Amino acid sequence: MRVCGEGIHGTRPFRVFGEGSSSVTISGFTEDRVSWKASDYRFTRRDDTLYAFQLAWPDDRRSVIRSLADHEQVSAVRLLGHGPVPFEQSQGILVIKLPEVPPVAVANCLAIDLRAA
Repeated sequence: MRVCGEGIHGTRPFRVFGEGSSSVTISGFTEDRVSWKASDYRFTRRDDTLYAFQLAWPDDRRSVIRSLADHEQVSAVRLLGHGPVPFEQSQGILVIKLPEVPPVAVANCLAIDLRAA
């Protein structure tokens, strides 16, 4: 919470809740354990910042986000708990190069600064 709190407190839902193929099955008060993949994200937003929680650290140290609209241009990306990270955006797909070691052991959070095109 200390590292990723910026992406939680005072945020609102993004226009899509997330992306990725993994899902949670809930039956009553029981929730199945999920093996998250690096392609699984959950999104929040505050003003012009999109927060992307990556639910598993990728082996190739690349985050690939496919949910951006054409008018959403990225101006900067920070990995919370680490700092700025390099990125490329092309045709709505954002590719982010991550450091060797994740800042936290569970879900890491990317702060993505957006500007309208």
